[in-house]
Amino acid sequence: MNALQKQHSQSGAALLAVLIVALVLVILMSVASQSMQNKLELAEKSKQHILAKASVQAKISELTYLLATQRVTVAGVSQGTASQQNANASISPIGDELRLDGFIFQQEDGLAYSIQNEDGLISVNSSGQYWLKRWLHGYGYSSIEQASYADILADYADPDNWRRPGGAELNSYIKQPYTTPANSLLQSCTELWKVLNWPNLLKHHNEMLEQCSVRRGNSLHLNAVPIKLWQLLWPNSAIKIKNEREQGKWLLTYGDFLAVEPSILLIADEYVSAIGGRKYRLYVVKHSITKYLQVEIGFGLLSPFTTRQLAAESSKR
Repeated sequence: MNALQKQHSQSGAALLAVLIVALVLVILMSVASQSMQNKLELAEKSKQHILAKASVQAKISELTYLLATQRVTVAGVSQGTASQQNANASISPIGDELRLDGFIFQQEDGLAYSIQNEDGLISVNSSGQYWLKRWLHGYGYSSIEQASYADILADYADPDNWRRPGGAELNSYIKQPYTTPANSLLQSCTELWKVLNWPNLLKHHNEMLEQCSVRRGNSLHLNAVPIKLWQLLWPNSAIKIKNEREQGKWLLTYGDFLAVEPSILLIADEYVSAIGGRKYRLYVVKHSITKYLQVEIGFGLLSPFTTRQLAAESSKR
């Protein structure tokens, strides 16, 4: 090989080496760039997560404050923006209320929230079982089935071991994959999973937990009944009540009840009301952050309010 060929060979080798090094550097830079991009995306997600969490907590605090301090009317809880003249009206709508029937409000920033007055839900701890049986009727269960489910629930909660006609006491649970009767009132609606035969209901109608409350009262707050629950109880007037609420028309008197649903005439006065309740469920969600808790408003010398975290008892949310 002459000197010229040798020089060309060495130049080619050097060029190849340079190209290889350049290629390696490009690959390394690409990997580094992708790694940096991933870290930036992760940081941005973390930032958004923190901001969403802060937004949700701020909304929870705002709603709790409103419930503890502002006027509650048949239309909901005031936001404190109504004029003093309107604010002096007793339970009549003011015009700035947030609904208490579980209606989901959507904000432009992606946050959604709802307030549900528990007096608009079906009580499983009430001394009477009128609404419990109407509830089961709405789901298509016969009078015999309604009585059986009601008796089983009552036997689970009462302190004795005397079995009701369609009920179930300790002996009925021995061969079943459930716990023994609590012999005390239910502490949460999820406890229905422990009541004999009730899991069959919940498996077929998982929205029942959303419509259930462990309050003690027998009266149903008609302005706080969720639309889906109203449709079960009074299917013929569900669309009407939905439209009227959207137009800001709320039930104030017994005459208003009958104008919307004439069959309420057949219901004893103590079972229906236009307002009431001190327990509320707050649901707030933004992105992947969800809060679901109960706020109970105190009175007298009690704390202004207490809160309790709730399980995600809702199938729709």
